[in-house]
Amino acid sequence: MFVETDFLLALAKDDDWLQERAVAAVDGYETLETSLVALAEFLAVSDRYEFDRTRAMADLLDIVTVTDEEKQIALKAAKYQDEEGATAFDAVHAATVETKRLRILASDHIYDDLDIDRVALEPPEDERP
Repeated sequence: MFVETDFLLALAKDDDWLQERAVAAVDGYETLETSLVALAEFLAVSDRYEFDRTRAMADLLDIVTVTDEEKQIALKAAKYQDEEGATAFDAVHAATVETKRLRILASDHIYDDLDIDRVALEPPEDERP
């Protein structure tokens, strides 16, 4: 069974109108799968709620099935968002780059703050309009 963000939030939040049914689904289905997209959406909307994002992500990843690489990316992204103040999508991009040992071509300096190997997309200051 594939689960999406509403399911993830129902489990992570202290009180959610779908929580009882989500908990029942955990026991009712042999396998629950999700995607990195659903996990990224979870990170994006999680700012609206009061819970430990990194802990919630770790708990969710014990319940749902994703690839090992997606699991690493999701956990790192939650940490970047919680501890470094990155936006959800910058956190996912940074975690992807780090996990896959890539460089990122970008103009956003948050990657520098996260010690991500960034190739500047922007021109040097003396060449900017």
